[in-house]
Amino acid sequence: MRGDFSVHMIVKNEEQWVWYALASVIQDATQLFIYDTGSKDKTVEIIKTFPQNKIIFEQKGEVTQKQLVELRQEQLLRTKTSWFLLLDGDEVWPKNTLIKFQQKIFHADKKKVGVVFKTRVCLGDIFHYQEEEAGRYEIGGHKGHLNIRGYKKTKNYRWHGIYPNEVYVDEYGVPLQDSKDKLIFVNDYYWHLTHLQRSSVTKNPKRKLEIGFEVNPHTIPEVFYHKKPAIVPSPWIKYSSSEYIIASILTPIRKIKRKFFS
Repeated sequence: MRGDFSVHMIVKNEEQWVWYALASVIQDATQLFIYDTGSKDKTVEIIKTFPQNKIIFEQKGEVTQKQLVELRQEQLLRTKTSWFLLLDGDEVWPKNTLIKFQQKIFHADKKKVGVVFKTRVCLGDIFHYQEEEAGRYEIGGHKGHLNIRGYKKTKNYRWHGIYPNEVYVDEYGVPLQDSKDKLIFVNDYYWHLTHLQRSSVTKNPKRKLEIGFEVNPHTIPEVFYHKKPAIVPSPWIKYSSSEYIIASILTPIRKIKRKFFS
């Protein structure tokens, strides 16, 4: 048995990966709340290629970092399912990982409020990823490339703070990530493409030139191989020759810094 869930997404200039992100979850989600906050690339056009029967899509225009968190709270209040999945425009889910999420929330006891996943942080292309030691997130006593992506809707929790440091807090203001007993940990990955190019109209400040480890091809999200609308960019992007040379030089330096200075 699998639990029902909604999807919460807020995007801006995410044309490179947003189709793959949505396509990886839309069949399983009960409803999707998608807000665009002023995209100037093809993000909006790409979102509109999906059937709209499940999607509540609204263009909110430019927002402040505080207003973005208010939009998260608005999506929370509009949600009718017990659980929701927080989805960014650069996050893509393998089918098996999504199934495990649905199974976990279906069988979760009442005190559980969040589901934590590992992340494959891609470097250069979707076939290479960053070493686990580079992950700096600390959640419920765990550290690495991981994130809370599943949340339970409950009257005791709300979104608080200013983007990108917003937190899901209880009635006492305690962030969910500090409550280990309320978390479910899943030893499986979703793909996070934050270090790759994400739009044709903006530079990605998080883009990183680094040589990663090779991904097991059997774990790559199936959606990358699906037929897509012509407007959707190819997922098979790679470093240019000059970028690869720079990445080759920077990689050992970064690994030394992570090992001895972090």
